Amino acid sequence: MTYSTIETNRLANIAIHSGPSPLGQWLMAALRRLVSRPAAAPAPRDRVREAAELRAFAEGARRTDSRFAAELFAAADRHELLDV
Repeated sequence: MTYSTIETNRLANIAIHSGPSPLGQWLMAALRRLVSRPAAAPAPRDRVREAAELRAFAEGARRTDSRFAAELFAAADRHELLDV
């Protein structure tokens, strides 16, 4: 297979880009922003609010399954007393 001089010259004159592509640059910048962010402190837990929500759920379950509701009420009491 032979190539014409014009074809060879056209292919030989392709500019080779030595740096990263624009997409690669954008991805690297995004990764740097994600990695360099300081970790946010976890939000403090409000055990009283969580226990109240569990009691409200247990109240709804009381008519259909009273034993399950009793277990939920007991779990809410234990959760509220935890000191972690």
